[in-house]
Amino acid sequence: MSVDVSKLIITEVAQITAFNNAGELEFIMDEVQNGTINNTQEKADIQGRNGRKLASLKKSKAVTVSATNGVLVGGALAAQTGAEVEQGTFNVRITDVMTVNNNTATLSKTAVGVSGAEIGTVYIKNANGSLGEKLEQDSAAAAGKFTYSPATKELTFDGVADGTEVVAFYDVEVESAKISNDSERYSKVLKLYIDVVLQDNCDVEYAGQVIIQRADVSGEFELTLGGDSFAHSFQAESLAGGCTGSTNLWDLIVYGV
Repeated sequence: MSVDVSKLIITEVAQITAFNNAGELEFIMDEVQNGTINNTQEKADIQGRNGRKLASLKKSKAVTVSATNGVLVGGALAAQTGAEVEQGTFNVRITDVMTVNNNTATLSKTAVGVSGAEIGTVYIKNANGSLGEKLEQDSAAAAGKFTYSPATKELTFDGVADGTEVVAFYDVEVESAKISNDSERYSKVLKLYIDVVLQDNCDVEYAGQVIIQRADVSGEFELTLGGDSFAHSFQAESLAGGCTGSTNLWDLIVYGV
């Protein structure tokens, strides 16, 4: 049974999935806020006598897919930076505000780093909230010096009044995922499937899928932070030929729900 594609509206982008050459899933974007498929081509006029236009030479057809997603997708970020998503133990830096009592204060986490210099510097907090005097980590507490015990997470001071707030910045180990933006690695070429929902003028719904066999993921992207919403932008350019042997920039398949 044939599908009538004479009058269709794309009402929703359901998701974008991407796979590598081995057929392994790289990422799924399923909170797509908006998307575009932009088709361009160049045209050069062939002219005759007195500049008359005789014909046109058409060339350089190109397709660019753009989308913004409402959540951060780690696999897409890895594809844009040419990285892999690593799982393991990595260091992050935290800010710790403590109150001194009996010349001691206790960190909320265990600081890691070079033994004897895990923290390095602690700052006395001024009454207006700014950071003032610096205290240096040492093997013994003295004026301007403090010690740190990894076993107890305790800092020991000398001559710091009770109730004084101190601020420490230090690294802790966390079980985490890491994506590295290496300056010597570039964005990937993947196979994209863009699933859409369509509707005709009789309110009949269809499913559709845009298939891009070779999508050159752009390394230019934006993560919109803060404000009323978050957005992870994504863009890829369709490539023809290559290992697929096809000159198609994309295929659109429309089928009944």
